[in-house]
Amino acid sequence: MASANEFDRLAAELEVLGWQKEAALVRLFPRTAWDDELLKGMFVAATNVRDLRRAEKIAQRMVAFAPDNPFAHLALCLVKLRQGAMEEAARAFDRACHFASSLPTYRAQKIHWLCLQGKVADAKKLLRETVKEFADRWEVQRAQAHVWLAEGRVEQAVALLKRLARLRPNEPAVHALLAQGLLQAGARQEALSHLRTMAKHLPQVTFADQDAFLAYALAKQTLALWQKWLRPNWWWERWWLGWLPPRYFIAQGIFWLAVATLLAALKLVVPSQAFVALVGAAVAVFLYDRCANLLVLWRLRR
Repeated sequence: MASANEFDRLAAELEVLGWQKEAALVRLFPRTAWDDELLKGMFVAATNVRDLRRAEKIAQRMVAFAPDNPFAHLALCLVKLRQGAMEEAARAFDRACHFASSLPTYRAQKIHWLCLQGKVADAKKLLRETVKEFADRWEVQRAQAHVWLAEGRVEQAVALLKRLARLRPNEPAVHALLAQGLLQAGARQEALSHLRTMAKHLPQVTFADQDAFLAYALAKQTLALWQKWLRPNWWWERWWLGWLPPRYFIAQGIFWLAVATLLAALKLVVPSQAFVALVGAAVAVFLYDRCANLLVLWRLRR
């Protein structure tokens, strides 16, 4: 491709600046322009080039290569802002917003959240719209399998998830859903192997990582199907899933702070023995809520 040499020169400049990851992504750009991580690297590159004319050429090429990716349009928007071309920047920003809301990864994530909350009808509606455009994306197929499981179409879901598990052997959400399907089909021993794989590959949850949080939510849903004593925990957890991180963690913190404050107030009016019982019950519920699933996952990893 004629533009490859220019991308290689830009990569060399980025390496001099110490941006090794972005440089590696830039070198790949003309050949694999649809990858989201790649576009993020190109976004950094295009918006940090000192020559605005060159930056505009790079951003325009990003849009030409990946017209459905919001990072390409956002890079062009920032270049136009630096040039003072406000109307063109606004148009590019509108395009970025449009594609950010329709990217299959984000749509699939929303379908999973709706299924986790029991809103199957809403999930099916969004799935129908998404499959029309992105039926070949594995994230959309994973979300489709989740909807099928929620509808009771277990055999179809299991067949699809087994194929996805071969394509994505380390994807914990795929194994979580596959274990659900196998448990519903009565294949508990086969489900156990996928539960172990799920537990092994679960990512570390952070305050704002929604992908990791989704993987854990699917794991909790699966564990509740596997172990009856975890079902009250899932019922409780499902109530909180209307909030995504970081609001989920803030809401949980506020709730338990309110419980502690209430107990402190009750100490003034409740007899000592009853107060000790209340504190014990609150601690037991807290430990069950926060630690039960983690303990089961730890055992599965061993």
